[in-house]
Amino acid sequence: EIGEIDRFTHPKKLVAFAGIDPSIFESGRFKGNVNKITKRGSSRLRRALYLAVKCAIRDCRKKKMTQ
Repeated sequence: EIGEIDRFTHPKKLVAFAGIDPSIFESGRFKGNVNKITKRGSSRLRRALYLAVKCAIRDCRKKKMTQ
């Protein structure tokens, strides 16, 4: 989905491509306290990352239960 990894010169660029970088809401003296992801990037990549993390969390919980 991401193609050649070398085209991302900085990890932040890959995060932005995936659309998981936080959006910051500020206006004058107001600073929002709820930051959400931007969702501007690849929805397919976000979905793949979500499923991978979900599996990792599930496997970690299974290991803790069997110990």
